[in-house]
Amino acid sequence: MTFLKWLAADPERYLVVSAVPLFAYAAIAVAGTWSQRANTWLGTRKGIALILALAGVVLLAARWPTLFVRDPLNQDEAQALAQAITALRDAIPWRGFDPNTCGPLNTYVLMLPAALGLHLTFLTTRVIALLLEWGAIASLYICAALCFEASLARVALVAPLAFFALVREDHFVHYSGEHLSIFLGMLALALLCGAHRRGLRAASLFSAGVPIGMMPFAKLQSLPLAASTAFVALAIIVVRGQPGARATLRRLAAFAAGIVAVPVAIVGMTAAGGALRDFWISYVQTSLAYILYEDQPVGFLTGTPEFGPLFDVLLAFSAIGLIVLVWRYRTISPLQRGACAASLVVLIGAVWTVFAPKRGSLNYLLFAVMPASAAAAAGIGVALSALSEHASRLLPAVRAGIGMIVVLVVLGAMSAFDRPAYPYLGSVANYFDGSPDAVTQLIAAHVSPGERIAIWGWRPKYYVTTYTVMGTRDAITQYQYSPNFNPYRNYFRSRYVNDMLTNKPVAFLDAGSDSFDFEGKGRFGYESFPELAEIVDRDYRLAGEANGIRLFLRHSRS
Repeated sequence: MTFLKWLAADPERYLVVSAVPLFAYAAIAVAGTWSQRANTWLGTRKGIALILALAGVVLLAARWPTLFVRDPLNQDEAQALAQAITALRDAIPWRGFDPNTCGPLNTYVLMLPAALGLHLTFLTTRVIALLLEWGAIASLYICAALCFEASLARVALVAPLAFFALVREDHFVHYSGEHLSIFLGMLALALLCGAHRRGLRAASLFSAGVPIGMMPFAKLQSLPLAASTAFVALAIIVVRGQPGARATLRRLAAFAAGIVAVPVAIVGMTAAGGALRDFWISYVQTSLAYILYEDQPVGFLTGTPEFGPLFDVLLAFSAIGLIVLVWRYRTISPLQRGACAASLVVLIGAVWTVFAPKRGSLNYLLFAVMPASAAAAAGIGVALSALSEHASRLLPAVRAGIGMIVVLVVLGAMSAFDRPAYPYLGSVANYFDGSPDAVTQLIAAHVSPGERIAIWGWRPKYYVTTYTVMGTRDAITQYQYSPNFNPYRNYFRSRYVNDMLTNKPVAFLDAGSDSFDFEGKGRFGYESFPELAEIVDRDYRLAGEANGIRLFLRHSRS
């Protein structure tokens, strides 16, 4: 603890610790393109283990201060964690908890530390985010190494490593619904590359299909990305598989079985729990209504300061590869042609995914990081393949030069050489020495961990800071409140009231005015919801107030 506080007390110390692993990785990646001896060793099991371990060190060395931010970096993070704590009590989705536009898998993955006997906290949640980012990066390495060469794979990792290590915007560093889908999408591609290498065996295709089928239940928004990945797999099965209708059908059946395996299990569990109607209305129909309400500017993808420049650079590399592919098509191997085409299809699916909700939430851009990195890697690989036909003697020098240019351009796009002070350093000392906020203290004085409370408003963090279980299946009451285009508001309100009557939470927290009243007139407390007000006024008493948030206790806890 003392060491971490000392390290965070000086921005220069943090800068050294965070910068050295990233630049060390970049140097090793370039060295591997120049030296055949280094390239050979880095291609061994020990070398690959070193590269992937160093990638993990890069992420941890840069992002460790965010692990100690006591409050949610974004309310979505607190919502997912509150659902995970509640799912330890009732894991049936849409009955025990409603994941909203994020599917139940995002809740389940956050429950994993509980299997080790750990409390679910913001720290464990952000560690999981880092592990999922690392898993996606490792999957990219596998794809690039199998389709091109190991030296290119190492260089390809610089872009996502630099992005995830250097970003500061809260939307990019908190655990979000995108993280699991990002990992699953890249894992599917890596498994697909492995299946291709092993002759498209049915078992391998089944394994590749499983993460694709999981993606829409990690976040429904990822459906276009999942569809584009599935399209790539289908093309490989049909075009690259051994001839014969029976063999093709067998492979297609195995792949399809993998895709539907997890969705069938989740829907079946939901139906057995009596929540199938809630799944359909909340997850499907409400999501469709959600995307019809607004629109999103085209420049959103490239205009965001911490993402736009990097995306432009990666897009340029992929465009160069596409031009070379068209120009020198016959000199490029079928495997590399397919890899380039597949990466572009997946990138299109990622861009579609970013724009699908028609809203400008910055965390949506995370969907494009890995596909853009993969497309850039394929573009560079195709260009190197074409050059090898004309400059075989100079190829090591050309490869090293291109590798260095890619690394420098990527790091420059992420402003790696001119970095402002890290905004989360001050949170480290507060994590160890600070006291809980007034609302958390108020709840803790009256409610024990593990008891049920209900919150009216958008403050799911209090489920987390008090380690209490959700009194209703809603971590937030956005859909119960929102007067905007919300055709299912009455359904959500009725369900909230029924949950209050069924679960009888021991406490009720009114954070409505704090959450929804941007004009400060106190108009959106629980009193604005008459059916809820009747229950609270009848069954609860006011126990205290802190920071404008009121805590009510149930008259009888039996």
